[in-house]
Amino acid sequence: MSGKNYNKIILELNRKYVGTKYEKLVERASAAYILDDYKKLDKIIASFPNMITLLEKLITKLKGKSVYINLEKLLERKDTSVEQELISMASLIVHTGIEMKENKEYKFLLPDMYTKLGVIINKL
Repeated sequence: MSGKNYNKIILELNRKYVGTKYEKLVERASAAYILDDYKKLDKIIASFPNMITLLEKLITKLKGKSVYINLEKLLERKDTSVEQELISMASLIVHTGIEMKENKEYKFLLPDMYTKLGVIINKL
């Protein structure tokens, strides 16, 4: 990967993870970038959570709550109505906001959730 691409990655990591529990990792990535230690930088970059990991972590935290039960209904095809999709997604967005009090990185799930909510609303 070229230095130019790493520059974009470092900027994105700063935007996403400064102010979260990953801030020290961002500092380590920035230091590796400054030292042109791309092998180390690649390892550090790989240790940041991706969207799927964050969503899995969030959903695990929600186990036992009504939002989790609503999502299960959809996944198990017990209720696949548009109304159930709307309730589930809206509830997931609310709970994401609640969980952001402890884990700021969950905010990166919201744009995709809002997009999905828009798709659901258009089905109504």
